Amino acid sequence: MKIFGKALTEYLWPVKYYILISILVVISQYYIAAPLSDRYPFLLNLTQALWALMVALATMKLVKKHNFNMKNVIFVGILFSIIIHGSKAFFFRIFLFPYSIPAEQVPVQLIWKFLYGSFLVMVIAIVIGAVFIYAKKKKLL
Repeated sequence: MKIFGKALTEYLWPVKYYILISILVVISQYYIAAPLSDRYPFLLNLTQALWALMVALATMKLVKKHNFNMKNVIFVGILFSIIIHGSKAFFFRIFLFPYSIPAEQVPVQLIWKFLYGSFLVMVIAIVIGAVFIYAKKKKLL
């Protein structure tokens, strides 16, 4: 199956390590950063910056070396949104549900986290993708 002229493996395989690091960062947000956030509040910001960096690096690599256009970049943003914030929602639901959030607020929290985080991923992917596509067209890369 091709999506915007590329197979799904062409989206995922070249950036598999960025995806793996993103998932590990999400897990560390819940097991390391969240429990320590009272003493070290910068850890949550650091983990968010790390997955944002993985999205940016993956987008750069795909545009630069695999001839991706804006449609492909938008799909990369969607994939990373599902991977990163889908796993965040999963870990939030599984591991944080019993602790501090009333049960009726869980669906709202899950949707909010997914939409807000996905918006950030899409902005990063589109901005970085547009810059690199423009640079490639102007033969700056």
